[in-house]
Formats: sequence, structure tokens, C-alpha cells
Amino acid sequence: MLSIPIDILWLILKHVDRATLVKMCLLNKVCCSCSQDVLYRDIRTEPFLDGTRVFPTLVQSTHLARRVRLFEISNHGYGYVNWKKSELRKSFQNMTGLRILHIYSHTDLSFLEGCTFDLVSFACGNFYPEPLHRFLHSQPNLTHVSLGESCGGNPDFDATCLPNMTRIVTHLSLLPHLIPKRPVKEVIVHGYKDDANPVDLSFFTLSTTPIQKLAIGDLYFYPNPIQLLASIFPSITHLKLDRCASDDKYKGTVRERPFLFISYLTGLS
Repeated sequence: MLSIPIDILWLILKHVDRATLVKMCLLNKVCCSCSQDVLYRDIRTEPFLDGTRVFPTLVQSTHLARRVRLFEISNHGYGYVNWKKSELRKSFQNMTGLRILHIYSHTDLSFLEGCTFDLVSFACGNFYPEPLHRFLHSQPNLTHVSLGESCGGNPDFDATCLPNMTRIVTHLSLLPHLIPKRPVKEVIVHGYKDDANPVDLSFFTLSTTPIQKLAIGDLYFYPNPIQLLASIFPSITHLKLDRCASDDKYKGTVRERPFLFISYLTGLS
């Protein structure tokens, strides 16, 4: 085989399909090592059977597990997450280089205890409070966090938990516990407001840095005064407003208020 620089080989391998990468593993030691880096760097398990194949491999082959940087389990994989816990635990313990973990399924996160990876991004679906609390405390360098709904009360997000979080995606009920005393700059609110009663948004001001990016249902802004909204979000640079309900359901409410707020911020009002 004609010798080429490793960095050029890397560029080539990043643009070939998985079948070709598998064949490249059979050429020589250099191609095998580089191809395995690409094959195992990002793992996304979608169908149920994906999990039953990948986890035994990561348990038995620690040199492959150490190459994983991103691991994602979709909702299709929830059955396996709640099945062979010992094998699941060992596979994640072997992924010492993991940086991004997304588990979009309803699961008990206790299988992550004892892991030594250092995450920067974490997402999970519905969760049990205590296992989640213990896990988040073990990951002080997390900056991006996405949480679903609790299966039994909210975890105690004390001051030592998530000290470096800058981006949070979750339901509004969790935000008063997550934003204060943390350098949160970006917030995405899951779910929709189902009534026209006012919501106290003052907890957004308790972030140690001003909120710059916000995605939220439009009715969360109603009926707060525009000047109050401007004082809560003085540094907004990106604002995404989702329509919470049909106009028929909330006929008569001031649905244009969020847009008046935008005009106020931009000096158009």
C-alpha cells in the first residue's frame, strides 16, 4: 500500500461509510487503528438489537471502549438499558474517554456509578432523582445538560452540583433549581404553559451570567409587563418563541406581548 500521512488518512476515513471502514481494519495495523477510531468515536444505538451487539463488544474490548467520545441511546433502546445492568455498567466504566452522553429513555441511572469519564454534555429522558443527583455530582465539568421529567420529586441541585453549566434544556419546573448561582447563558424550555396565569420568571436573573439565548413558549411571557421582561433578560441575543396553544383557546389574551418585548429590546417600540 502506498504510504500517506496519517492526517490525510484521517481525512479520508471521515468521509467513507461504515462498511468501508470495516474493510480498512483488515489492511494493516495503521489503517486498523485509525479506522477503529472513526468507527467507535461516535456510537448511536437506535434499534433494540444495536444495544445487544455493541455493549458486549465494549465490555470485552477495552481498547475499543476507550475510543468512544459520544454515546447516544435512543428511546428504541430503553428495553436494553433496563435489562443487563452488570454488562451495561461495565461497558460504560470502560468508556474512560467519553465526553458526550445522551440517554433519551426512561431509565435508572445507577448503572453509571463508578464511571471515570469526564463529560461536557449530558442528556437524559425521564429520571429517578437520587441516581441522577449522584451522577451529576460526579461530573463537575458538564457545560451542556438536558433533563426530562422526574419520576419522583426533584433532585437536590445544591451549589456544588453542575458548577460550570452554561446551557440547560428542561421543563420550567426544574429551572428555579438549576439556574441560580450557575453561569447559565442558554435556556431551552420544554413543554407548554396550559393556562393564562402569570409565571414568575425572576429566577432567570439569578444566573451568574446574563441569559443570552432563550427558547420558550410565548404564553410564559403573558401578562408580565414588557419593562419587567426587559429587566429579566437584558442581554438576550437569540429569542425563540413557541406558540403554546391555538388562538381559539386563548382568545382575548395579549398574544402580541412577546413581540412587543422584542421590539422593546431592539429599540423599535
